[in-house]
Amino acid sequence: MYIFFRKCTSRHPVSGALQFHRMISSSEVATALRPFYFAVHPDLFGRYPQQRQVNEDSLKLLSAHLESLLNQQRILPTTPRTLPFYIRASNAPQDRGTFNLIKVPLERTVDAKLLLRRILESCNLSTEYVDKMPSTRNSTPSGTNAGDFQQQQQQNSFYYRKRTEYNFGKDRADDDDAPFEKEFDLFQFRIKKVRENETLKKWLRKHVITATVRTKALQELQEEVEKLREDVTKRLGLREIIYDCGWNVEHFRGCLKSLEKLAELHPGALDGLKDRTLVFAAFTGVSLEGHVMLFTGDVQRNWLELIKTIDKHDSYLKKLPAYEYALSQVLRNIRIGRRKFMPKAQAMAYASHLRKITTALLDYLGRSKFPKAWPQDLSKFELVVESEAGPLMVSPTGQLIVPATCPGSLLIDFLTNHLAEALDKQNSYDHQKHIERDLHARCVAQFRLLSLTKDDSVTPDRMIECLEKLLSEGATGLELADLNLTITTYYSVLADGTVCIPWDWKH
Repeated sequence: MYIFFRKCTSRHPVSGALQFHRMISSSEVATALRPFYFAVHPDLFGRYPQQRQVNEDSLKLLSAHLESLLNQQRILPTTPRTLPFYIRASNAPQDRGTFNLIKVPLERTVDAKLLLRRILESCNLSTEYVDKMPSTRNSTPSGTNAGDFQQQQQQNSFYYRKRTEYNFGKDRADDDDAPFEKEFDLFQFRIKKVRENETLKKWLRKHVITATVRTKALQELQEEVEKLREDVTKRLGLREIIYDCGWNVEHFRGCLKSLEKLAELHPGALDGLKDRTLVFAAFTGVSLEGHVMLFTGDVQRNWLELIKTIDKHDSYLKKLPAYEYALSQVLRNIRIGRRKFMPKAQAMAYASHLRKITTALLDYLGRSKFPKAWPQDLSKFELVVESEAGPLMVSPTGQLIVPATCPGSLLIDFLTNHLAEALDKQNSYDHQKHIERDLHARCVAQFRLLSLTKDDSVTPDRMIECLEKLLSEGATGLELADLNLTITTYYSVLADGTVCIPWDWKH
């Protein structure tokens, strides 16, 4: 923190006036915005590339804006009036994939305290820390009218000068911010053009060293985590421990240590985990596969409560085949499946979803009949029942996805209009999955990759197109050896060195 006095030297000086400035330090800004960063950090949206990219881009612009305020006490001409951010609707398991889009305002002022308060208020976060900070506004010099001093400050501000330059002396009171909006649009356009012109080979040349350094730097940590995983697995009598929450390996180590500490504090309380598969995931419960899921954001007490009541969750798990069979019989032997490439579901919630959709169909059949155009047997088709907020769609793999709260009439109408589409996509996927597996194995061998994965958003046809291009480009020397490669929708090097490339990368 710095406190200093300086003589006023503006073009419109106030005679004999002294201005008092208190500059907020970068550490104070980081502390004030810590709750905000925890809510919008891109690492929290690993399974949702669109939301991750929006938050990542907005954080870069916010960082540049804060840096300009702290170091130069000015507003960048490229700074927009608002920045979009996605935040989770809630931490409830059924809302994991539901987000709210918020607009964070960037005040046209060099008062950093006011800016921090507006950012936190836009996300309904506490401003207690900011409110306790001393004001950063310049004090009004003695003997000077407050209104005149404010006008002089405005005239000397960067914003005022840039607005005048862009307006070319014209009076545009109704469009004061247009120059900034236009410049920001131009800035966004330039970013888009750079991305469009970015080739894979060019991008790799710029980032492969960073990826290699990060990968090697984590090797020792990964070895330590693997040893810790083996020790905890053996100690608790588990089949295996899986990490499936999208965070980095350091977070995995923290989860393992928390579980180890829980076993030390409550000896014997974790006996229910014996011969089970434990997964650190996005919710706490028992999955449809019978795996014990522990949410990495939960406190140890919640983990312990689940482990003590595993029998209750297992009872729901045992009922699932009967619920699925009942729904299948109502819908002419349609197959009841689980959605491919999606996060795990909780057995207790899934049982409730099956009961709801079956009841809705029985209510419909009490008033109407199935369409005459339907085949007498629907066993060729596969139905997936999801949460109340789920989609109503045909997946790329040919599955018929329906939300649990879908009314019977709407469901019947949807099936009538999409059975043919579902069958076509299903046949296409059955053919493509074998091609994808073959291309996957060839790419791992040819490029000597440590691993090759893909995001849930990358369908088999997109993955095939990407892998075929990689193999055809391989002869020209793509630098991918000893890297972990993920096919997604954007370019990035993750903290653990994983290289992310878009499936539609350019030659």
